[in-house]
Amino acid sequence: MSEVRDKKIDIKWIGVVAVLFGILLLANHGNELLKQLVITPLSAAELGIPADCRADELEEENISLLECRLMVANVQITLASSPDWFRPVMLLLASLGSLFAVLSVYVGISLFSHSKTKPLLVKICFGALLSTDLLMFIAASNTGPLLRAHYLSSILLWLFVHATLFSAVIVGLNREPKGID
Repeated sequence: MSEVRDKKIDIKWIGVVAVLFGILLLANHGNELLKQLVITPLSAAELGIPADCRADELEEENISLLECRLMVANVQITLASSPDWFRPVMLLLASLGSLFAVLSVYVGISLFSHSKTKPLLVKICFGALLSTDLLMFIAASNTGPLLRAHYLSSILLWLFVHATLFSAVIVGLNREPKGID
């Protein structure tokens, strides 16, 4: 027969994981912000201006002429597949996601260091991350197939990471007799 013991979730480890994923998420949203700011309508790629794939630059970057042309095509795909509403929505969601990522690092450090952290702040932080992921999923789902192929795998990965963290936080905080000390 197996003996059932009271298993506690160590909230410190949730803090460590939150810091790690918070930093990675901040980098991810930073890349998305940069992409949305750089790949703009009426850019050279959208206007059909041929790529300036000079031999010296190709050698410096260690890419072939075909790879250079494919990078331009990738930008053209992004521009052609993006509805008018997509860019501002992604800018807003990536900005919010960046703020919540920084908050999750703060919350994670406070969980790890056993400082006074309000359980409500922890729940709001991870709930906000999960909500941002859901909104990004909805936005990406309402685009064309090429943009969906580009975005959905990453968004789904973050959605499951944040759903798992949110669940662990809810269970961990509910098992703590006084919340977080």
